[in-house]
Amino acid sequence: MRKISLLLLLVLFLNSCHKDDDSPIEDSTPERTVLVYMAAENNLATFADNDLNEIRLGSKSLTDKQQLIAYIDRAGTTPPFFARIKDGQYVDSVSVEESLTADPAILEKAMNYMHTNYPAKSYGLVLWGHASGWLVSKDSVAYAQSRAYGGDTGNGSSSSSGNYWMNIPSMARAIQNGMASIPLTFIMGDCCSFGCVEIAYELRNITEYVIGSPAEIPDEGAPYDLIVPDLFSSSADFYKSVIDHYYNYYLDMYKNQGNPPRYYNLAYGDLEGYSVPLLSIKTSELEALATKTAELLSTIKDKLGPEGSFNFTNKMCYAQYGNYRYSYDMFNILKSNTAESDFNLWSATFWNAIPYHFNSLCWYSPYTQLPNDMKSFDGQADDCGVLSMFIPNTKYRNTSPNWNKTIQQFQWNNVIQWQQYGW
Repeated sequence: MRKISLLLLLVLFLNSCHKDDDSPIEDSTPERTVLVYMAAENNLATFADNDLNEIRLGSKSLTDKQQLIAYIDRAGTTPPFFARIKDGQYVDSVSVEESLTADPAILEKAMNYMHTNYPAKSYGLVLWGHASGWLVSKDSVAYAQSRAYGGDTGNGSSSSSGNYWMNIPSMARAIQNGMASIPLTFIMGDCCSFGCVEIAYELRNITEYVIGSPAEIPDEGAPYDLIVPDLFSSSADFYKSVIDHYYNYYLDMYKNQGNPPRYYNLAYGDLEGYSVPLLSIKTSELEALATKTAELLSTIKDKLGPEGSFNFTNKMCYAQYGNYRYSYDMFNILKSNTAESDFNLWSATFWNAIPYHFNSLCWYSPYTQLPNDMKSFDGQADDCGVLSMFIPNTKYRNTSPNWNKTIQQFQWNNVIQWQQYGW
């Protein structure tokens, strides 16, 4: 009997060892890698230093499975370099040859560097620098009265906003090629006027979400010490905390800037109630939105042509370039120009594409026209969707290049077809 008991114990021991050998091996693949692409060879160079300090602070909250990478090109410093930012420090720094961050080829190399050297289960991209929405210029050549993203002086100086720019379609191709068609979880534009439907539609096949503002953002940019952990959140609605931290930071900043004021040399209290309009765009819903928008516009054909009666007066406009306001709130301006029944059918599709937004009817702008517009705007925050859209207008015939024509270079126009209305 004792021999049988010993035999049973031996069998149980061997089985337990076998079970341990078959236990699953822990997956060591990092959860997410995020690249901050910093175009700071321009007059934002001093703000880049401040943001990098914030990024280092934010990195102290990250785990080993959360990889924060930066490509940094600043005015007046050493050549551009890559670095992982971990525990508040630069590690694994790699210098690269002097180049233009506004060159799509450089962005493509940066994306390739990220996913090749820091592979992960998911990826994110933060675009830091100057921008003006979808506006078209020539890729990476001298400034020609319009621009999109980048802002690189090309000479190492911080003397201006930059002479070189990258168009959004070129940006999309560079990201897709650099990532070998691996989709990103998000692209965040920490730059002006990134929250427009034309940009988001162009990026729809390379990222799940686009995060940004349709308006001008402060030179200081995002509060990175607060949002860096949010960028790595595994929550399905991670974008909410990114937007909340960003919005509330500036709401408090503008309200309590001190006396004498630290911000824009304005009197204490002048900017109370101001912040930054922000939104998240779910790109998988954009094709449906494009289709429904084309259908809605077809109901007002008589208003949309060069001689039409489309109403722009006192409508929420987020951006101005030169003397031209061009970036209108999509929800507000379509609601004002279409029949209620048609608009209501369209709006359900719109909100499917905008899972989260935080509106501010006032934000700081160096232009005088926009602040005056804010005062005369004929709606409330609920009348806006925060996503901007371009509507052709006869006044844009004086732009160089003609915006009524260059908008047709975007994939959004493949569905909307502005040319059918006489543009």
